[in-house]
Order: sequence, then C-alpha cells, then structure tokens
Amino acid sequence: MDAQPRPSAGRGWLIALSIIIGVVLACAILPLGGLWLVLRSGGGMAGAAGPLPASRWEEQIVEGSGQDRVVIIEVSGVIGAAADGFSLQLSHEQLLSQIRQAERDGRVKAVVLRVNSGGGGVVASSELHAALSRVREAGKTLVVSMGPAAASGGYYISTPAQRIYANPDTLTGSIGVILSLVNYEEAFDKLGLATFVYKSGELKDIGSPTRPPTDEERRVLQSIVDEAFDGFVKVIVEGRGLPEARVREIADGRIYTGSQALELGLVDELGNLEEAIAGAKDLAGLETALVVRYTRSGSLRALLAARLAEPSTQADPLGLRAITNPPTPYLEYRWLP
Repeated sequence: MDAQPRPSAGRGWLIALSIIIGVVLACAILPLGGLWLVLRSGGGMAGAAGPLPASRWEEQIVEGSGQDRVVIIEVSGVIGAAADGFSLQLSHEQLLSQIRQAERDGRVKAVVLRVNSGGGGVVASSELHAALSRVREAGKTLVVSMGPAAASGGYYISTPAQRIYANPDTLTGSIGVILSLVNYEEAFDKLGLATFVYKSGELKDIGSPTRPPTDEERRVLQSIVDEAFDGFVKVIVEGRGLPEARVREIADGRIYTGSQALELGLVDELGNLEEAIAGAKDLAGLETALVVRYTRSGSLRALLAARLAEPSTQADPLGLRAITNPPTPYLEYRWLP
C-alpha cells in the first residue's frame, strides 16, 4: 500500500493558526452577540432615546450617619440635552428618576439640589420644576446650592426651594426666554441651492431658514416667547414671594452675581454646598443625618446599554446635511451670550 503524503510543516502551521483565530473570534463575538440580545430583550431598549435611567439608584455616602437621609442631586450642563452614556452628566430622564426616588423614599427628609447650569429647554425645565415641587408637597425639605452658574432655566428649577444658597461669584439671573432661528438664505444662493415649499397654510413653514420672516411670523413667534416668559415670572412670584411688577423689572435677561441676587431677593443666603447641607438639616429639624448622592451602576451591561441607546450620527464633512435639514428650533430658558 502506498503511504499517504504528509502535509508540509508550513501548511500545518497555517491550519493551526486558522483554528486558533477561529476560536478567538468565536469567544469574542458570540458573548457580545448574546449580550446584545439580552440588552434588546430585557434591558428596556425599545424606543429609548438616550441613557437608561436606573430602576433603583444606589447611595454613595458623603458624610454623616443615621437612618434619615439628605440627598444631593446634581443638575449640570444644558437642561434637557442628551447625555453621553460614558459621561458624568445625567440625562433629563435620569434626573427625573433621582428626584422621584427621593420623593418616594420615606428615609429622605431633605434634598439639596446642586445647580451648575446656564439653563436649557423650556419644557425640560418645567418638568424638573414640577418634579421638585412634588418633593415639597411630599413634606420634604428642598434647598438649592448654586454652583458657578445657575442662570435662566438653572434659576427656574431653583424657585421651588425653601432656601437658595449662592456663592458670591455665582452667575445667576438671565431671567427670560429665547428662541433662536438661523437664516441660510445667502448660503443657499452661493451654493446654488433652492427650496420649493408647498404648504397648507401661510404659517406652516414658520421659522424657515431659507427666507426672512414675515411681520405676521414675527408677531406669532414673539407671542409664544412672551407666553413662556409669563410662566417664568409666575414661578418666581410664587416661589420667591416677590411682587410681579418687581420680578418683571429685574427680569430683563441680564445676569447677576450671587451677591447681587441676594440684594434683589433672588437668593436667600451666600454660601457653598456645605452651608446648603447644613441649612437643609436645620430646616428639616435633623441633628444628624446620612448625606448621600445617588449613583448609577458602573457595570459593563449598563455602560453598553447606554451606548447602544444613543442615536447614531451620519458623516457630514461639508455640512450640507446640517444646512438642508436644520434642527427644529425650540423655546429655551437659557443664557446664550
């Protein structure tokens, strides 16, 4: 019988290397695929538009002891803006989730809202204001500690507080509403672009970036801004106990330092987070309390869920997509220099 030819040494190494690569890829890809299925089926991903709020926030102890809690909740960045799943900034839904947990936890006697924000969306600010008002209605103490900035919407969400602390150099105020529209008419002309609009009513394309606004459109948009501004004035009158005429006098959009805001009655005391915590304990009648922050899970599953939930972005190197499909403008309680 003829002997079978033996494979060359080089071919043997190639086969062995192929097997090793196949095993490594299988070990790497299959678990991720399974994790993806778990996240899609059990992680509440359907329809998500941003980082997922935790079902139950964990407590990180800051100081103190005892059963009674003082919870620090931090609002930073643009109110209502989407948050990166790997950043420390909380999304709007996560903030609401933290506030709800504090409201419903019988051990929580006081909430210290630490605000470092120049404001943001009118609707998002209103939702936070309503959630914080429910904390007060639940019989809990609410105190605000203003950081470097607590302006416009950052001040709006502060108004339900029983006491507001600001650093002397905090930038606050900027009481007002802004609606910004960008006009691309000249850019379109230079690029040779044109839009043809067929509409059911004269105001259907109000705010179009490819033409100047009409007088009627200006009146309509200004009436919307004025209505939102009236809402801002109302929460200050109710929250701060200031006369409406006085609020309208100081609410011309300018910013104030913490010291100036104290003189105007917009804040109650000068101090930092430590003073705000002490003030919250005092108002709540607590000699001792456990001061905590809410934290989210740092597990791989939570991080991947947040990343997978983020909307994907398409490349637009020339910026044409941004010009031809601009974002929808919306009302903001926001300080925009």
